[in-house]
Amino acid sequence: MKFPWANSLLLALVVVELASGIIGLVAGAPEKAIFIQAHRAAGYGIVLLLIWKGGNILFSLRKPMRKRRAPAPRTASLVLLATLLLTLALGLVWSVAGPFVFASFSGMSWHIYVGAALAPVLVWHSAYQTRGLPLTFWADRRSFLRLTGLAVAGLALWQLGELGARLAGLKGPTRRFTGSYESVREAGSFPVVSWLNDNPPPVDPARWMLSIGGAVENEYALGLQDLTSHEEITATIDCTGGWYSSQVWRGVPVARLLERAAPTSGAASVTVTSVTGYYRRFSLDEAHRYILASHVGGRELSHGHGYPVRLVAPGKRGFEWVKWVATIEVNESSKWLQPPLPLQ
Repeated sequence: MKFPWANSLLLALVVVELASGIIGLVAGAPEKAIFIQAHRAAGYGIVLLLIWKGGNILFSLRKPMRKRRAPAPRTASLVLLATLLLTLALGLVWSVAGPFVFASFSGMSWHIYVGAALAPVLVWHSAYQTRGLPLTFWADRRSFLRLTGLAVAGLALWQLGELGARLAGLKGPTRRFTGSYESVREAGSFPVVSWLNDNPPPVDPARWMLSIGGAVENEYALGLQDLTSHEEITATIDCTGGWYSSQVWRGVPVARLLERAAPTSGAASVTVTSVTGYYRRFSLDEAHRYILASHVGGRELSHGHGYPVRLVAPGKRGFEWVKWVATIEVNESSKWLQPPLPLQ
C-alpha cells in the first residue's frame, strides 16, 4: 500500500486505549462508564487489526533470509507483538471468563501493569513506522472509513463476546462497569489493600487527633471521643485491583466538619491526608457528599481498613478512600493540583 495505514490505525487505537484506560482507572462513577466502553471497543479493534497485520508478519518471516530485515529489529517487533497479545489476552480472559490471580496479583492488575509498560513503546513503534506520513493522510476519506470501520467492528465484536459469555454461563457479564468483580463476604469484611504498600503501624486511639484547617475561619482539632455525631450511608468501594464491595458505613459527614470550620469565600478544594502523608484532593462540593467512617457493616473499622477513621467517597475508586485520616485542609486552589494517581 502507498501508506502504512495499519500502523497508523494501530497508533490511533493505542492512544484511545491509553487515554480511556487511564480515565477509566480513576473514574468510579457510572456516568464515566463511556470511557471503559471505549477502552473495550478499541481493544477489540486492535484484535481485528492484528489479524491483518499478523498475516503480513508471517509473510515477512517466510521471505528468504537475504530479503528479511536485520535480526535485531525483527526480534524487537516479534517481542512487541507477543507483549501486545499478552496484554489483550489478560484483559479478554478477565472480562469474559472471570477473575483470576497469578503471583499474588489479579489478572486486572497484570493487564494494567503490562499495558502501562507496553503503551509508550507501542506508540513509539507505530509513530516510527508512520514517519514521513503527510498530515493529509489523517484527513483522507479512506483513512476515516478504515478507522470508523474498525471502531464499529470492535464494538460489535465486544457485544458478541458479552453475549457468548452470558450464553456460556461465564462470570464476565457479572462484573461492574469498571471491570471489577464483587467480593462476596460477610458485612464489614472485604479485602485489605493499600496503594503502594501504604501500611503504618496501628494508630493509638488515645493519641490520635483529627485537624481541620487551611482556608477556614475556625481551625480546630478533634479526638476520637469527640466524633459523636454519626450517619449511615451505603457506598461501594471499587478497587483498581479488580474487586468491589458494597457496604454500610457509619461516620461523621465531612460537610458537618467543614461547616464548623467555615471555609473562606475563596475555598475551592479539600485535601484529606493520612497519618502516613498519603493524600487526595477533592472539590469542595464533592467533599460535602463524603463521610469520615469509623464503622463498616456495624463493626468498628479494623486497622487494615483505616482505623480510627477513613474517608468514604462514593463514586470514587478505592485509592481515593484515604485511610487513617489525620488532617483535612481546605484549599483556595483547584482539586486538579495533584497527580491523577498517587505517587507516594
